[in-house]
Amino acid sequence: MEYRIIAPPLVLTPYVQYFWSLESNGDPQRNVAFTTVADGSPGLIFQQIDGVQAQQGERNLPTAYIYGQSVKPTQIAMSARFRTVGIFFFPNALQAIFGLDAHELTDGCVDLCLLDSFKGKALVECLLNTGRMDARVALLGDYLYECVLRNQAKQDAEAVYAMKQIQRADGLLSLRELRGDLRISERGIERKFQQAVGIAPKLFSRICQFQSALEHIRTGRFDSLTEVAFAHGYADQSHFIRTFRAFTDLSPKQYRKTLIETLPNFPQRIG
Repeated sequence: MEYRIIAPPLVLTPYVQYFWSLESNGDPQRNVAFTTVADGSPGLIFQQIDGVQAQQGERNLPTAYIYGQSVKPTQIAMSARFRTVGIFFFPNALQAIFGLDAHELTDGCVDLCLLDSFKGKALVECLLNTGRMDARVALLGDYLYECVLRNQAKQDAEAVYAMKQIQRADGLLSLRELRGDLRISERGIERKFQQAVGIAPKLFSRICQFQSALEHIRTGRFDSLTEVAFAHGYADQSHFIRTFRAFTDLSPKQYRKTLIETLPNFPQRIG
C-alpha cells in the first residue's frame, strides 16, 4: 500500500489538519479489513474500489462520506484494490465548516450526496472522473472552502478554547479548573462541547490521553507497559490496558502483533 500526506491550502488550515491518500493494487477478489480507532477528530473519505464495496458491519459505505467522532472500534472491509483520499479535520470542523451539530454524527457517517444533494453529487462525479490524486485533493479543497463561505458557521469560542487546552495537555487537564477559567457550568460546557466536537469533554480527554500513549507505543521506545501507563497519567498498567481495549477492542500487545498501521488510527488486520 502507498500512503501519502498532503498539506491543506492556507485558507483551510483552521479546519483541516491534512489530506491523505491510500492506494492498494491488491487482488480485487480478495478483501482486506481495517479497524477504526478513536482519534478525537472527524473526517471525510472518498473511495474508488474495484470489486466488493466497502462495508462497515452490515452497512455499505457510500463513495464519499463525512464521518464524526469514532469512539467505538468498528471493522471496515473492502476489496484489496482501491484508491482512497481522505481529510483529517480538526475536532470542531463539522460545526465550523458544515454548520452541523457534531453529536449527530458521533460513531456514524453521512453520504455526501445526501448531506449536500446538488453540490455533493457534482463533486463525487468529478472525483470519479479524475484519476490524478492531486486533482482530487484540489477538488475537495475547493468544495470545503465553498462550504465555509456558504455556511458562515459560527464557531463556539468557549468550546474551541476548551478543546485546544485539553489537546495541549494530552487529556491530563482538570476539567473543573477549565470550567473555572471559562466561568461556565459543567452542564453548559458539556452542551457546547457536544455540539462543536461531538462528545463530552471528559471522553475527549480520555481519547487525547489514549492517543498520547498510543503514539508512545508506536515509537517502540519503552521497556514495559507500566512505563507507558505512568508516563501518560494512568493509575497503573491495568487501567491503561482497560482503556486501550475500550478504544481498540485489543490489548496493546495484540494491537502490535495483529495490525499493520500504514494509515494512523486506521490499521489493517493481518493473518
